[in-house]
Order: sequence, then structure tokens, then C-alpha cells
Amino acid sequence: MPTWLRRVPAVYLALGVLYAAIMLLSTTALRAGVGSYEVVAEGARVTFGVIGLVAAIRASRAPALLPRLRQAWRAVTVCLTVLIVAPVVVGALRAAGIRGADDVTHFAFVLALLVALQRFPLAAMNRRDRWKTALDAGTVLVAGGVLLWYTSFGPYVDAHGLTLTVVVAAGVYPITDLALLFLIARALLRGADRSAMRPLRLLAAGTVVLLAGDGVHGYLHGHGQIEMHSQWQLFCWITTDALLAAAAVEQCRVLGAAPRESRGSLRAGQYLPFAAVALAHGLMLNAAVQDRSLYPWGGLALAGAVLSGLVLFRQALVQRESDERALTDGLTGLANRSRFRATSYRNLARDARAGRHSAVLVIDMNGFKQVNDTLGHKSGDLVLIEFAEVLKRCVPAPGLPCRMGGDEFSVVLTDLHFPEQAYEVAGRIAAALGPVAVDQRLITLAASIGVAVSGPGELTHDEIVHRADLAMYRAKALGPQTRWAVWQASLEQPAAAA
Repeated sequence: MPTWLRRVPAVYLALGVLYAAIMLLSTTALRAGVGSYEVVAEGARVTFGVIGLVAAIRASRAPALLPRLRQAWRAVTVCLTVLIVAPVVVGALRAAGIRGADDVTHFAFVLALLVALQRFPLAAMNRRDRWKTALDAGTVLVAGGVLLWYTSFGPYVDAHGLTLTVVVAAGVYPITDLALLFLIARALLRGADRSAMRPLRLLAAGTVVLLAGDGVHGYLHGHGQIEMHSQWQLFCWITTDALLAAAAVEQCRVLGAAPRESRGSLRAGQYLPFAAVALAHGLMLNAAVQDRSLYPWGGLALAGAVLSGLVLFRQALVQRESDERALTDGLTGLANRSRFRATSYRNLARDARAGRHSAVLVIDMNGFKQVNDTLGHKSGDLVLIEFAEVLKRCVPAPGLPCRMGGDEFSVVLTDLHFPEQAYEVAGRIAAALGPVAVDQRLITLAASIGVAVSGPGELTHDEIVHRADLAMYRAKALGPQTRWAVWQASLEQPAAAA
């Protein structure tokens, strides 16, 4: 069996096969007629709704989840319940002569999804960062409004006139879509609590597909091409339902699995504001070209796009510089403690999926205090810089050398086929240490190096660092010269006896 297939959970494979079968059946039914296609589509939606509902109910009752997260899954159960009962409700409303039955159930579905997204626990932030996230999400919201105005709402209002009835009739979908867009943008920009991060990614993907379906329907409806829901919209709705079911199943998988360490951030969302500004300017340029009004609006739109691009590019550079400063030791240029921790978490999880080993080296310099006491802190800083240069030369990519503070360093090694690869790096560092010239004085660099290796999925971050610490203390006990030691079970015995 291929390696990538072994990494995919069986439940995901089952959902993927079911989705592919439904898409194939839907294509066949479409050839037989629109009526047959709608029957298959509604059956597919109910099927995914039942699967998601069972998983969502389990997640909503799980005491291991945060109370706010359980509330979010209760809202998802309402959302999926609406999906399941929609065919019966629509049939009853149509029999009673009520028009727009599909719109009623769709609005209830979206409203429950809005509540669910609003209740998901997001990563903790200070007040200033929350404001920044809200402003970035607002930028995405405005761009989404421009897109809806350009493609659907604007043409419909232009064709039927700006009246309260027209605005209400044509504005329900755009308003709910924009509310969903804002919540998704906020979640992607801010990041989620680690217990909800992967399910929220799937919910976000489902919501984006739902917005795409509504956008296609709005465009066709705004241009007078259809009156009922399009086949493309039904296709998007089925995909959305499948992703919602997958999100609920993923939350249940988190409950049944061992706790996983992960970053509390959905980094894919950091470029959303830039994409939003680019979209708005692209629509303005397209409108100017379509109307052949290059003067004055075409030139102004082009200049505005170029200016915004330059400003955004500069902002991106500033943001990258700020991020690097937050994750880099200012003296040595190595990664700092925060980046060490985040990288270790990520690599352990990735190597567990890939079936590879991970390793951590904990390094403490020997005799550094005497250098500071006798030669001063300036010379001490130069010694730290020299030591950092040794680590940069000896640690191969994608390994990450880090300074933890003072004279303490560490190294994260990933994607190892054998534990011996970590031992080779430790030996290389030890062999490279020796006399260096600092302020016209010859100073010998020496260090104690502890090595700990984790098999695929064997250790957590805290466990592997603890083992590397014990090995480092073992190396330090061997004398002031450079030594390196590997963690052994016997090193735990004194701690256990104490």
C-alpha cells in the first residue's frame, strides 16, 4: 500500500469514495433529466447530513471539549437537522402554495451555520491584535461586497430598480453570505484553539464552497438566466454538506485520539486582506475595460491598483521583518525559544504522519560564566556569536539551531530515517568546537550536548526536551571538555527515586 494511503484515516477514505460515487451518480442522473438530478442531489445532501449529524451530536456531548466548542457543535446539529428535514419541509410548503420554499430552508441552514462559526473558540489575542484581525476581516468583507455587487446584486437592482421589495428579495443571500465571509475571514486570520483547528479548517472550506455556489446562482439570477437553483449551486451544496460531515467526523477523531500538539493558528488566512484588495481593484479595472472608459476611470483604476500593490508589498515586507524579529534571537541570528517550540511541535506531528524520526539536541556551553566574569559581557557576546556560527555550519537543513537564552542552545532535527543521523550531528558539533580568537584572546569553545530521538508518534514536545535535558546533564557530569550523550532509560532512575 502506498505511504500516502496509509496516512489517510479510513473514515476519510470512506467519505471520499462516497462523495465520488455520488458525483458519478449525479452526472448520470443529469443526463436522464433535471428532475432525476434533483432527486439524486437531495438524497446525497440528506446522506451527508445524517453522517454529519451523528458525529456532531457526539461532539456536542463530549465533556473533553471546551464548553464554547460544544455550543458550536450544537449549532452544527441544528444546521444539519435543517438539511435532513428540508425535502419534507419544502414539499409541504410547496403543497401549501408558498413560493420560495428552498430559500426558507437555505436561510435557516445558513443562519445555524453562522451561529456555529461564531461560537468556535479562537486563539487568544490581546485587544490590539483583535482589532487588527477585525479590520483585516472587514477588508475581506468589503471586497466580498464589491464582488457581489458587481456580479449579482448590482445587475439585479439595475434591471428591476432600487426599491425596498427588490432590495429585500435580492439582498437576503448576499447579506447572509457576507456575514459568513466575515466570520470565516476572522477565523482564518486569528486562528483557532488547538482542539478545534482542523475541524474549523474543514468548516471554512465548506463555507467557501457554499459561498461559491450562492455566487454562481446570484450571477445567473442577476443576469436573468435562471429562476430556480442552478445545477452548479446544487453541486456546491453537496460538496459543502460533505465537508461539514467531514468536519464533524474530524472532531470525533480528535476525541478518540491521543492529544496532539499543534499551532493555534490558521496561517493560510494571513494573505486574505491582500487578495481582497487585489480582487476589488481587478473588478474596477474590468469594469473600466468593459465600458471602454479608459479616460478617466480606466487610468485612475489602474493607478489605484498599482499604488495599492506597492503599499501592500511594503506592508508585507514590514510584516515579514516583524515576524522574523519575533522568532529570532537578536544577538546570534538563531531561532529563539518561541520558534524552537513551534517548530518542534510541527515536526513531531509531521514526522508521525510520515513515519520518520525526530530529534532534539539540548546544548549548554561550558565555562561561559568565567568568560563573562573575567573578560566582560562584550567578549561574552562575541563568544556566543562564534558558537552560533558553529551551529549554523554543523546543522544540516532542514534542521533548526536555536538559542534558548544565556548560554543555552538547542537544535531541532526532522525527517530522520535513522536515530544515528542525530548522533552524527551531535558528533559534528562536538568536533567543530575548539579555540577561537575573541578580542585578540584565544578562548576555547566547549559544550555539553544531550541528544533525544523520538520514533514516529512516540514522544510529545515536552517529553523529548526532557530526555534531551537529562542527556545534556549526563554529558556535563563527564567533565568540562566537550561531551555529548544520548538519552537512556537509566537516566530517569535518579529522578524516579527522588
